[in-house]
This record gives sequence, C-alpha cells and structure tokens, in this order.
Amino acid sequence: MWAETFEHIRVSLADRIVTITIARPHVHNALHPAACKEIGAALDRFENLAEAAVAIITGEGDNAFSAGFDLHWANEHPDIFKDPQAGSEIVRRGTIGKPIIAAVNGLALGLGFELALACDLIVAAPHAKFGLPEPRVGLAAMGGGVVRLTQQIGLKRALGIILTGKMVSADAGFHAGFVNEVAAEPLPACARRWALEIAECSPLSLLASKEMAYRCTELAELQTALDPHSYPSVLRLLGSEDVHEGRRAFLERRKPRWQGR
Repeated sequence: MWAETFEHIRVSLADRIVTITIARPHVHNALHPAACKEIGAALDRFENLAEAAVAIITGEGDNAFSAGFDLHWANEHPDIFKDPQAGSEIVRRGTIGKPIIAAVNGLALGLGFELALACDLIVAAPHAKFGLPEPRVGLAAMGGGVVRLTQQIGLKRALGIILTGKMVSADAGFHAGFVNEVAAEPLPACARRWALEIAECSPLSLLASKEMAYRCTELAELQTALDPHSYPSVLRLLGSEDVHEGRRAFLERRKPRWQGR
C-alpha cells in the first residue's frame, strides 16, 4: 500500500513492484519542475522502502510516455531556461540501487526520452516513438540524454538521432540497443513480467550487479574493473546472510527467503 498522494503522478505498490504513472495526459504527460519533483520524491521513497524491489515508470493513456519538457509551462516561466538541470530530480539518479523499468506507452521525446534512458530497462509498445528534438526548438538535451544515449548505443548511432532531432520507432530502438523488448502483449503485462522476474532475485545481488555494470566504465584500468574489491556493494553482498540463503535454497530446492542483509 502506498499512502502518499501526488498531484502530477500516481503511485502504487503491489507484489513488491512500485508503479509510477505520469498523470498529465492533457499535455501528453509533458514534465515541468513540479512533476519532476514528485517523481524524485517517489523514487526516493522507493529506494528506501524495504518491501519494494523494483519500479516501473510509465505514462497515463496510450499516446505518450512523456512528450518532454512542458514548453507551454516554460513559455510562462522563461527563467527556467537559465537552469540546464530543470529535470535533475529525475536524471540525477544515476546511482539509484534498485532496478527501474521504463514502460514506454507512446511518445518519449526530449526529457521524456531522457527519463526512459535513465531507467535500467526499457520495454516499449509497438507504436512507441523516441527522440531528442531539442535542436529543432533551439535547445539541447541537457538532462542526460546525449550522454546516456551515446553510452548505450555508441557515438555514430547516437549522433544520428541527436543531430537530426528525428523520432525513431520502438523496433529501431530495439535494434539500436536502447530498448530491451517491444511488447507483443499488452505493455503493462510485459513490464510486470520483467519486474516479477527481477523481484525474485536477491536485493543485494541486484545492487551489486548494477554497481558493477555502471561503474566498470568509470574505472580506467581493466584489472581494477575486474576486481570485486572495487565495488562496495559486492563486498556487502559477500558478507551478507543472503549469500548463504541463496545457496541453501538452491540445494534444498525451494525459493529463497531474501533478507536484504
């Protein structure tokens, strides 16, 4: 049960899965600082909630995950253009420990695409489209999109999307490598399937695995990147009760009872 309510998003908790839904369909779920702050608050609580293992972020309706930053709002608040990190409540969370899935149900443009790229996995409806159209309106994708897209699919492919501002399909995103699955079933069911599989794993193992996956690119020497002692969460995992519980459960042919410690 998730007791807290918000104005611009809806949040629910069931089966250890937190679902965050951007609820601004009148503007194609476009984001402004208040909505970004609410998403940030929900993610902070998710990170610290013992009964939550994985989160899904999606948009209300079938048309848009998020069409990006709300330019109508920005036109009424022009000082926002002086702050290149207006969406930082979302994209600054590059080190969040628990897994997050973006369930992209339509347009994911600009800051909306950046939000999806900041998640660990992206599953998309067949009609979903992605893009960073900021250069077409005199801006640049400063919320992490340029950096993350380049890291995730390589320089030339990323620049083909970044420099043209064009939209790409879900299938193209899958073949480029930033979409994990184009849903052949209803999108919520697809995202839930991924989330349930993740939720079966040891929380400390997920934390350690994510840290290694993201931090290895920051370590200059291969030998340092390969050394488990380079990752604090790996050491925490190896010293935990869960590492023994997983082995015992396997040998006893039962489901493990993770304690997260």
